[in-house]
Amino acid sequence: MREDFLHYVWRFKKLNTALLKTVQGNEIVVKDFGMFLESEGPDFFNAKIYIDQQLWAGNIEMHLNASDWYAHHHEIDAAYDNVILHVVWNNDIPVVRANGEEIPTLLLKDYVSEVTFKTYNKFLSEPKFIFCENYLNCFSPFDWILWKEKLMIERLEQFSKRINKELKQTQNNWEEAFYRLLLRNFGLNINGESFYQVALELPLSVLKKNQSNLMHLEALLLGTAGLLVNDIEDYYFKNLQKTYEFLAYKYNLSTIVTKVSFHRLRPDNFPTIRLIQFAGFFQKQLFLFDLIKNTKVVRQDNNLLGCSVSEYWQTHYIFGRIHKKRNKTVSKTFYELILINTILPFQYVYHHQFGKEVIEDILSHYQSIEYEKNAAVSVFKSLNVSVENALDSQALLYLKKNYCDLRRCLSCDVGIKIMNQ
Repeated sequence: MREDFLHYVWRFKKLNTALLKTVQGNEIVVKDFGMFLESEGPDFFNAKIYIDQQLWAGNIEMHLNASDWYAHHHEIDAAYDNVILHVVWNNDIPVVRANGEEIPTLLLKDYVSEVTFKTYNKFLSEPKFIFCENYLNCFSPFDWILWKEKLMIERLEQFSKRINKELKQTQNNWEEAFYRLLLRNFGLNINGESFYQVALELPLSVLKKNQSNLMHLEALLLGTAGLLVNDIEDYYFKNLQKTYEFLAYKYNLSTIVTKVSFHRLRPDNFPTIRLIQFAGFFQKQLFLFDLIKNTKVVRQDNNLLGCSVSEYWQTHYIFGRIHKKRNKTVSKTFYELILINTILPFQYVYHHQFGKEVIEDILSHYQSIEYEKNAAVSVFKSLNVSVENALDSQALLYLKKNYCDLRRCLSCDVGIKIMNQ
């Protein structure tokens, strides 16, 4: 038995929800099972449940044993203060909040059928990552090289659809489209959509008019992101707030509706820091689109890699809280993510549309970047699939999502070769 079985049952509602009750005897009605987040913090975010007809909204945490709550030290972690339901397989100990109140607990095994449990155990005994994992030895290293290059080109074409959509929305303004997608990817997965909304509300032309004034750039980005609306007793915050109010009136700007999030983020990925890094980079990068026009420029010294934050932010992650001074430069890992997901795909689309073949140069650049370290890539490596660079990892991630997970085995070079043999 593993904890992922509990996640599976809850995610896919493989339980009898008709007469749910907590171990304390309270009736449970689930309105929203919540969002499953495979990261630090509670397992399911923003769930909604009725307990004895009282609606609760918050997070849900799951453990094999209730005592794991204390084994994992959740009682001293503020991220777990908003847990409204503790779902366990074995209720070996009562779990209480910091104020001494017992957390409502659901004993899951009382509501899961034996068929579901047996099916899960059978599933564990069979290949669970890709269907052909026991037959990969018939696909040679040379076969993999050819297939991964084809997959990488397919992935670039997939990027092309997103970029072309943006071009259509900007009336073929390449620089504006690049700015929007670049800022979006500065927000990564958690804040990508919010940063994109910032780019929509804050046109590139406005940033260009203020490019020589770093404080103006910071005020514009933070203000549009809705990070200057509170009343904070901090001298720099007050200055930025006044500056944004003036610039917002001057350029007729509005704050975004989709608020940025600090939830589950490391401090270096806080939206404040990423927006400030973007401001510093933009001030130095006089011609933003040079990153796209010249495919060689990102291999040379540039203004993105190592870009640091302004003086105030070297001692702050958020307004009003001082810490030991750190430069907070753009890391090599973050820079490479921007290269992989924004700059190189945009170079591919731009030069391809203007009749210049740069695919070999771009594929070569992917091969010069270190591969991403994540769970899926690790499994491919464990199956003896070569992963040496970002081209390999990007191709394999694309393969998993667009072929394996969709069971498109007979559209895959690996599957075809296995079937032919």
